[in-house]
Amino acid sequence: MVSTRAAAILFAIVILTLLPVVTHAQGPPINTDTPIMLGVEGRGVRTFLKVVTMDKLFVSGAETADPMNRSMTAFIYPVVVPFNLTPKTQIGAIAPFLTRNFKSTAGDNSQSGFGDASIFLKHLVLQVDRKAETLRVAIKGSAKFPTGNDSCSPALGSGSVDYGISVVAGWIKSRWGLYGETIYNINTSNGATDFGNRFAGNAAVGYRVLPTHYTHYPQPQLNLYLEMNGSVVERTRIDGMENPDSGGSIVLFSPGLQYVGGRRWLIEASVQLPVINEPNGTQLGTSWAASLGTRVLIF
Repeated sequence: MVSTRAAAILFAIVILTLLPVVTHAQGPPINTDTPIMLGVEGRGVRTFLKVVTMDKLFVSGAETADPMNRSMTAFIYPVVVPFNLTPKTQIGAIAPFLTRNFKSTAGDNSQSGFGDASIFLKHLVLQVDRKAETLRVAIKGSAKFPTGNDSCSPALGSGSVDYGISVVAGWIKSRWGLYGETIYNINTSNGATDFGNRFAGNAAVGYRVLPTHYTHYPQPQLNLYLEMNGSVVERTRIDGMENPDSGGSIVLFSPGLQYVGGRRWLIEASVQLPVINEPNGTQLGTSWAASLGTRVLIF
């Protein structure tokens, strides 16, 4: 059962998704999607290192001592390649490389390799432009394929074909930006295992720290982002029976910095800290996550 606190915060994130977004000539948020396309005939490459650490044991949503000292650390290296079909339609592919390290008093285990690849299609459905201001809304569909090894331990993939649909919104004006997206993932099966579906919401507030005023454009800029990233995952079923130690709720507070060096490249970093961490049953929960990466626009 999803806690009312987690549901309330996730609902608040969803409401922010439906509001306009504020920022003009500001880089895209770090952990939240953007409805701003790359430009006519735009092509881009994004890559980053993301580290996720899970070293706290939760029982029925409450942190507890773990006599086995279990921990999981994941190093994720995705490569994202978006491509504009038209000024309003974008396709893309994501290919991740993973390293997952599991440790406990019973022994350690580590696996590295390619994870589950995915493709996406994003289409702009609303665009209202005014002086130094733009309001945009896009819809996005995605599909994830079982390209990662799901038979090793720890697994690098789910072994299932999964689908996603989302709404991405942004209102951009002056030095401020507010972005949001709502996501629903339909997760399918791997043999007798039926994975629970996922509902997520992301919201980001951006502020252009420098320059305070543009003397020319493009001009290098430093952006500060404060984001909230939340998700609720249903329990998995195995042979039709619900697994009590699966699924749950999490909400992450994600501050970050971004330096845009010009029209074609930027670097960015973010840390993610849980404000709600309620995995169902007995599971390891996320302690923290961090990412460091770059984006390059190729014409």
